[in-house]
Amino acid sequence: MPGVPSGRACDACRQQKKKVKLSDSIDCTGHGQQRYKFVFQNQTPGLKAVHRPVQKSKAKPQENGRPQEDTGPQEKGVILRPARNPSNALSSLTSAFVHSIGHDVDIKFQLVWNFGGYLAGIPRRLGRSAALDAATGALVSAHAGFCTGDIASHSIAWREYSRALSVLRHDLNDKIKARSSESLCAVMVLSIVQFLIDPGSGDLVGHTEGAAQIVKSRGFIAPNDEFEKLLILTLRGPVVFDALLTDRIHFSSREWKTLNDQGPKTQVHPDGQWFECVAAVPDLIQRSRAAIKLHKPPSLHLLSLELETRSLLDDCKPLIMTFRERLEKYDPSSTPTAIRDHIHANHLRVLGLALGTGIILNCVLGALEGTSDYLGEESSAWSEEIVQLSQVARKYLPLGAMAMVICLRFAWVGAADTVAKEGVKALLYDYELACMGTTSDEGNCGDLNQDLRRFTLQDA
Repeated sequence: MPGVPSGRACDACRQQKKKVKLSDSIDCTGHGQQRYKFVFQNQTPGLKAVHRPVQKSKAKPQENGRPQEDTGPQEKGVILRPARNPSNALSSLTSAFVHSIGHDVDIKFQLVWNFGGYLAGIPRRLGRSAALDAATGALVSAHAGFCTGDIASHSIAWREYSRALSVLRHDLNDKIKARSSESLCAVMVLSIVQFLIDPGSGDLVGHTEGAAQIVKSRGFIAPNDEFEKLLILTLRGPVVFDALLTDRIHFSSREWKTLNDQGPKTQVHPDGQWFECVAAVPDLIQRSRAAIKLHKPPSLHLLSLELETRSLLDDCKPLIMTFRERLEKYDPSSTPTAIRDHIHANHLRVLGLALGTGIILNCVLGALEGTSDYLGEESSAWSEEIVQLSQVARKYLPLGAMAMVICLRFAWVGAADTVAKEGVKALLYDYELACMGTTSDEGNCGDLNQDLRRFTLQDA
């Protein structure tokens, strides 16, 4: 950016564009001062020079009576302003992702409301981690293909998903990067991508095992910032339900307690209180299964587990009533139109999961008591209520009612008889077809029987 001489006239003559000779004896501000106009040698195409007038210099008297120029700009300033919005790979990725997670997106395809609020914090962290950038790009393509059914976008998503896995694998080999919140976030984002590009796998909580291993490797330490805290809080849900429905998560009792203690210290909201109940169930089932192998009822050890189960069930029942009343009193007209369906779908989801939690606790309680009547009228009624909620939530398919697939699996376990179970199974297959693309011939009947054995501790 070289300087080019632009004359020695005073400020007033320069403004009037008068030609002044240096021999003229004019004693005024700026006379005889050499000025330079700076010119960019390599000016970027697409930039426009915008001229902005600046304040004139003010003269300050010196001891000898001659004026002294004040510091500051003496002429019109030149500002370079982009002729159009700048665009590069990072800004394009950020813009596309912000568009994908916008609150104006229909609840049927909404990402933040269905997969976690941590997604809203990703844009400001893009550019810090190659793994997170790659995972975010794959999510944008996968979401576009899932919403539109476009084959081209679907193919691009598969390629970007494969690339994101390679980048993540490289980052996980670095001990520092492996423990970063960006790596944990990348794993959670890729679990969403896996579901969107391959819903037919039937895995609603893919990659959760990997995320759980990252949490274990970091030592269950306190979160470093609010974003990491939100990540851990969001991760607890998939980890808990993955542990309930599969055998892929293996935490000790101490690790389960530490993970659950990382939530808010005061759970005053009913949703948080319910999650405290359901988060304690995987460890309860694990300890109960081990106790049944070693003890036969009646046993003091089994009795203590029975009391613990009853306590959780007693805590869960009032919350079910609270969620039921909240849904019944919900008034869409008092809710902003943009999030009206979002809140209604959330109320349906939370009540369905709470009812399913009650069914599981009844199953565990019956197994610890050594009775074959582990269901009773209560679980049967809860199963029927889940079916009714699922009928209402149909309009929010596929993503807005995705959680009802898990609820219906719980409802099948709590169904009173074969006829009721067949009705739940038929509805479950309809949901699988809408959410995951499976058909009734490819349903999860085997998984349902495994759920029954797991919750009634028959696999012990």
